[in-house]
Amino acid sequence: MAKKRIGVIGIGEIGTTKHLTQLVKHSDEVEVVALCDILTERCEKANKDFGLKARIYTDYKEMCAAGDIDAVHVCTPNPLHCEMTICAFEHGKDVYCEKPLACTYADAQKMLEAQKKAGRKLTSGTQWRYNTAPMEMKRMYEAGEFGDVYYIRSSQLRPNRLPAYGVYTSKELNGGGVLMDGGPHSIDLPMWLTNNYDVASVRGVTFDKMKNFPEGNQLGPWDPDNFDVEDTAMAMITMKNGAMFYIETAWRTNMQQEAPGIICSVAGTLAGADMVGPGFEDSVRITKMVGGEMKTEITSPEAKYDMWEYDMTKWVECITKGTDPAVLPEQAAIVTRVIEAIYQSAATGETIVFE
Repeated sequence: MAKKRIGVIGIGEIGTTKHLTQLVKHSDEVEVVALCDILTERCEKANKDFGLKARIYTDYKEMCAAGDIDAVHVCTPNPLHCEMTICAFEHGKDVYCEKPLACTYADAQKMLEAQKKAGRKLTSGTQWRYNTAPMEMKRMYEAGEFGDVYYIRSSQLRPNRLPAYGVYTSKELNGGGVLMDGGPHSIDLPMWLTNNYDVASVRGVTFDKMKNFPEGNQLGPWDPDNFDVEDTAMAMITMKNGAMFYIETAWRTNMQQEAPGIICSVAGTLAGADMVGPGFEDSVRITKMVGGEMKTEITSPEAKYDMWEYDMTKWVECITKGTDPAVLPEQAAIVTRVIEAIYQSAATGETIVFE
């Protein structure tokens, strides 16, 4: 079988550390043949660092029109996701679009419509669900070990890891703040865990309280005068089956969290579970009644998962074998709709009801 030929748009932090790093591991099945960025030196460096001989473009439309490219990875700032993805579909490409799928639900729907018209594959990058602990919790849920799951808390509270590089602090260029960054993972995780994307309502709040305190940030300093996005967000998401998901995400907060990534706690009628250290989302703490007494045990599953590897392996299988990607585009579109509702609720103080 001939290798699938891939072009990557946006050769920044995500495009290199996530996409190119994983794609080159699948050199028997895919080949990166094109790189696109307005800064050609990024492409030149990527060619050298990853041992590629990819053509370099500065115009994504020109790259999408190339006849020798089968799939496009969109790794650009969020407001560009929709137009670039649709352009790729118009030229018959499969598309891996980074999270969030789009900045608005209307744009997400346009992308799904373009995908359907093109008859191609689409996925988005909420791969955090594929670490060892959430995969074990998913197994427990599907085995009925939790019973009726009625509450999940999904959290990412970074004490001092605000991405000061790139355009993250600009609403115009990034579409928003932490809700566009860690938010998609925190929102997606409980929905994926329970196979439930049927949202009834959303009530959210956002804060930009920490923008004037850049000292000591692990990812570099930022300019408070060029910071017009939220650094913290919380939301109560009520599902149509009555379950409630509480979401909290922050770039910079004077609170500590056991794990540096996305963690979640599950409450069910038969058992509950949460993610614990010292491993990075490697262990699950299970609480349940045993012989009339409440018991807690910590388990580290034998099956281990690497979210980056799992996600990209599924994508390569998707475009080479016609299977489903790890993250379905319809799921990513609902995540975008919830993000939009959190912003709307935060601005109005109202609960946003989904039809």
